[in-house]
Amino acid sequence: MLPIVIPTLKRLHKQLTFYNIPESYRQNITLVVQPQEEEKAKSMFDNVFVLSDDDIGMAKTKYELVYEWIINRKQNFWYMDDDLKFLYNYYSDGKLKKKTLDEETFYQMITETENWLSNGIVHGSSGTVWTMPEQNYPWTSNSRMNGNCFFNAKMLDEIWNDIDWFACCGAEDFSVNLQLLIKGYENRVWYKYVNDPGQYQEGGCATYRDIEYHNNSMRELQAKFPSFVVLRDKLVKNGPWRDKTKLAATISWKKAYESSQKNTLDNFL
Repeated sequence: MLPIVIPTLKRLHKQLTFYNIPESYRQNITLVVQPQEEEKAKSMFDNVFVLSDDDIGMAKTKYELVYEWIINRKQNFWYMDDDLKFLYNYYSDGKLKKKTLDEETFYQMITETENWLSNGIVHGSSGTVWTMPEQNYPWTSNSRMNGNCFFNAKMLDEIWNDIDWFACCGAEDFSVNLQLLIKGYENRVWYKYVNDPGQYQEGGCATYRDIEYHNNSMRELQAKFPSFVVLRDKLVKNGPWRDKTKLAATISWKKAYESSQKNTLDNFL
């Protein structure tokens, strides 16, 4: 079954994603921790992968875990943040309704995702409850991915050196997504199966990610992808940045993918 990989920091007693996954599937989950939490993590969980060092940030954390599963283990896998709740959208009486993802629908999600990867999809994710699902149900392509991503090991291995995994630290997920789309690798984002990232929690990226770090990340993203990223000011309504103005990005995901198709056609002609 598809391995699930969860990086976590200073939240070992708050593993929302882990415990929202059916117990029968948890042997397929690996927690990714820094050396400072290795002993404690191994006393609590069966499968633990230890990073190279402490306080390395999320970009290097994701680089190391992706390298481990793609290059070393050569396994498709699903990266997930440690604070997700899973939900299932379905039609009933002509209306789209939502319920908690139970064991049956969780395994259904895994099986259908594995089929995508077997048929050549390189990357994708489950969507979030932040986006209305009707226009995207049951899935959409070339779209935003947030807080989780599944990867095709064989195909990503072949283009590993063509990806800048450290670009736009703080917005590295957006950067990698855009790079793959621009290279012509479409993504798939579920809206039959979605996740709720919940509210702010202490630990994780919150240990170093303040509003200036976030804003600088957005500026770097816009500078790297000026054709596809537009920045705007947004007033934060809750959490530790409440009443502060942060930079939000409008990203043209589909335009990024379409650019790869135009370039391919131009090269052919």
